[in-house]
Amino acid sequence: MAFDEVNDAPIEWAEGGNNNVEDHVHIGYNILSKLREGYEPNSPVKIGRDVHIRAGTVIYAGCEIGNNVHIGHNVVLREFTKIGDNSSIGSGVVCEGYTRIGHHTTIHAQTHLTAKMNIGNYVFIGPKVTTMNDKRIRYYRPDIKDSEDCGATICDGVAIGGGAVILPHIFIQFGVIIGAGSVVTKDCKAFHVYIGVPAKEVRFVQKEEVVTYLREMYDEVLEVMTRR
Repeated sequence: MAFDEVNDAPIEWAEGGNNNVEDHVHIGYNILSKLREGYEPNSPVKIGRDVHIRAGTVIYAGCEIGNNVHIGHNVVLREFTKIGDNSSIGSGVVCEGYTRIGHHTTIHAQTHLTAKMNIGNYVFIGPKVTTMNDKRIRYYRPDIKDSEDCGATICDGVAIGGGAVILPHIFIQFGVIIGAGSVVTKDCKAFHVYIGVPAKEVRFVQKEEVVTYLREMYDEVLEVMTRR
C-alpha cells in the first residue's frame, strides 16, 4: 500500500498472475527535489504478473517491472528503472534510476547501482557492489568540466563478485567474470576473468563458468582465439 496515494504517480498492473505487495511499500513516489532531464511527473509505474515486493521498498514514478520479479526489503528504485522478467533485486539495493536491468538477472543485497546503467540478461551481481557514473567529483567545483555522467554497461552473462567497484563509462563485455573486491577501471574483454586493484585480465573463462545462454557464443569466440 502507498503512503500518500494523492501525490503518487498511477500504477498500471498487468492482468492475471498473483502479485504480492507487502505492507509499507511505496509505489509511484513522485516528489523529487531535483528534476533530471527528461523526467515527466506522474509517469505511471508498470508492474507485470507474479511480482513480489517486500516491506519497506520505494518505487519511483516511471519504473517498469516485468513478470516474476522478486524485490527484497528496503529497496529504492529511482525514476525510470526498468527490470526484465524473472529477475531478483536483493534487500537494501539502491538503483539511482534511468537504468535498464535485463531478464534473469540477480542483484544481491546492498548493491548500489548508479544512474544511467545498462545491465544485460543472466547477469549476477554479488552483494555490496558499487558503481559510479561521474569521472570527476564536481560537487561545488564549477570549474571542473567532464564528460556526461554515465554508468557502466554490463553485457549478458557477466558475473561480478561481492564488494567490487565499477568505475564510470566502463563497458563489460559478454560472459566476463570479475573477482570479489576488484576495482574495474577499464573496459573488459568478452569471456575473460578480471581480478585485483585495479582489475587485470588473468585468464580466459572456462566453459563450465559460462551461463548456458551464452555457450554457443563462447564456442565461437574460443574458435577464433585458437586460430591466432
